Parts: sequence; structure tokens; C-alpha cells
Amino acid sequence: MLAAVLGLSLTGCNSDSKSDATVKVKVVDLLGLPQSGETVYMFKAQKWDQGESFREVTFKDKSAVTDNNGVATFELRETFDLEIIDSQTTLYFATFGNDGKTIKGQTAVTVKKGETKEATIRQ
Repeated sequence: MLAAVLGLSLTGCNSDSKSDATVKVKVVDLLGLPQSGETVYMFKAQKWDQGESFREVTFKDKSAVTDNNGVATFELRETFDLEIIDSQTTLYFATFGNDGKTIKGQTAVTVKKGETKEATIRQ
């Protein structure tokens, strides 16, 4: 009985952590070589559109580090990351210099619930 309850609770936890959309951002250098260990920062349009003073690491909504292939994966949830009213959401992704303010590379992605999108940042 305990095993059945534990199994149900684990299944419930897994469904709560399921993403509603995914964005994979590949970071490459100017020669097109993948950059591993690079932190990519995600910004919602409301912040990004407010201007350069909000385009710094401090104001990020999420971040992810690139893997050995140079890909940072963002698992997005409808409640926290996606527009609930609009059918699509535009998100901005950027890499920064050591000061956390100088943008090395950036890209924008428009994603809908249920989609997996890919983008590239060249820096």
C-alpha cells in the first residue's frame, strides 16, 4: 500500500514539473563553434522592451548554462513563463560579459504552448 501511495505521489510530482514549451538556445563563437559552460539569460518582453537599463543579468527571468554542444535548454511553464492571454510569447535571450551588463550576443524567440523552438546566439 505504501509503495502505491509513493508511486502516485511521484507521478503527481512529475506532472507538475512538465514543461508547457521548450526553447533551446545554442551559443556559438564567430566561427560557429559551440560554446560550453556559457550562461544564457532569459528575459520576458515586458522587461526587455523597457530599455537598456533592464537588459542586464540582475533583471533576468531565468538562466541556463550551455552543455557540451553549446545548448542551453529552457523548460517553460505557462503560469510563470508564457503569456496566458496571448497565444504566443516572445522571449529574449542574451549572453553577457563579466560585468553582467555588456551584451555579448542576443536573440528573440516567439513560442506557443506545446512548442519546442531552437535559436542561436553568435558572440
